Amino acid sequence: MYSGIIKKMDSEYLSPVNYSFLIGDKKVNLNQLINKKITLNWSGQVECLCGKRLSKFYRQNFCYQCYWNAPEASPSIFKPELCTADLGIEERDLEWEMKFQIAPHYIYLANSSDLKVGITRKTQKLTRWIDQGASQAVLIAEVPNRRISGIVELEFKKSISDRTNWRKMLSGAPSTLDMLELKKKYSVLIPPYLREFIINNDNVTTINYPVIEYPQKINSMSFQKQSCIEGSLLGIKGQYLLFDAGRVFNVRAHSGYIADLIF
Repeated sequence: MYSGIIKKMDSEYLSPVNYSFLIGDKKVNLNQLINKKITLNWSGQVECLCGKRLSKFYRQNFCYQCYWNAPEASPSIFKPELCTADLGIEERDLEWEMKFQIAPHYIYLANSSDLKVGITRKTQKLTRWIDQGASQAVLIAEVPNRRISGIVELEFKKSISDRTNWRKMLSGAPSTLDMLELKKKYSVLIPPYLREFIINNDNVTTINYPVIEYPQKINSMSFQKQSCIEGSLLGIKGQYLLFDAGRVFNVRAHSGYIADLIF
């Protein structure tokens, strides 16, 4: 048995993706547990990033104080075009924001449930695509900071969604798309003064997931509905564990929950 605070799963870009479950200070390889019974027991407590323990989070896996004051929960986290660190303007903590925002970012197209646009730090592209359950992805542009990536993404969002339909994503692999043709089609959406950042290559990343059976009818489980979640693990995709009987569990959504993992 492993006990502690749950964190979002680690992933390694292999074929299929290799997943590790992070709980406390332990890392458990999940691929080896596929087709085996596992149990997750919630203690009834959660822990915020500030260290405060509660019976439930206020919002977005934060306590009340952190949600309204921590830089990790600032509006620009959800709307990158609102970032201001590169302009020397503080939102909540300029030192933290400069480290987070002033770094190369990619704008990309991904095929998860359908075609979508997204942004990510340059160092996180594979992690980001895997976390979203993408089967294909291609880079569009590389820009010097998060604010500019948000501005470009806004232009794309006029024509393409930036969201993944998680139910459709968990229902199976999407139809293969011609990602290079789509890149060519949508690159014109980038404002002319930013087109110097377009990446000129033909590299399309494909991602395979360790799934032996996709759910026919999805039943989402959470600790707020039931404190014990157990069953045969039939696959992993994105940040979801796929159990028997169509049941799925979003690990990332439960970051900060204090639980036991038994197998």
